[in-house]
Amino acid sequence: MRRIEQRADKSLKGLRWSLLKDRASLKPEAAADLDALIPRMTTVRTARAWVYKEQLREILERKQINVVRAMLAHWCTCVMRSKVEPMKEVAALVRRHLEGIVAWAQTRQTNGFLEALNGLFQAAKRRARGYGSFHTIKTVIFLIAGKLDFRAVNPHATQPT
Repeated sequence: MRRIEQRADKSLKGLRWSLLKDRASLKPEAAADLDALIPRMTTVRTARAWVYKEQLREILERKQINVVRAMLAHWCTCVMRSKVEPMKEVAALVRRHLEGIVAWAQTRQTNGFLEALNGLFQAAKRRARGYGSFHTIKTVIFLIAGKLDFRAVNPHATQPT
C-alpha cells in the first residue's frame, strides 16, 4: 500500500522499515515519523494498513482461545469493509486458516517437528533405495531416527551425529 501511495504523497518515502518493525524497537526518529503518519489514518491507507497490522499482532498475543477466535472474526470483517486491498487479502487468508491460527494461538507450536520427521523419512527412503519391502525402509528409518550408539557392540563404529 505504501508503495502505491508514495507516488502521490512523498512523505511516505523511507517509511518502509518503520512500518514493518515492532513499534517498541523503532529508533526515536522513525517513531516520530510513524506518530506523524497515524493521525492521517482517515486519508492515508498506509496508516490504516499499519493499524490493522498492529491490531492483528495484539490479537495473536492473547491466550484465551474463544477471545482470539471472536477477535479474529471481527478483525476480518472490519478489514474486508476497508479500502485497503492488500489487507483484504490478509483477512481472506486469515478466514481460510482461522482454525489453524486459533490452534497455534492455543499451543504456540508449529509443524516444524513434523517437517523434521519428514526429512528423516525422506533420507531413509533414499538410503533404502533398491529394497522393495516396506520392512527394510522401516528398519532404516528406525536406524536413522533412533540415533543408536553401536559402539557397545562394535568398538570401531563411529559415534552417531
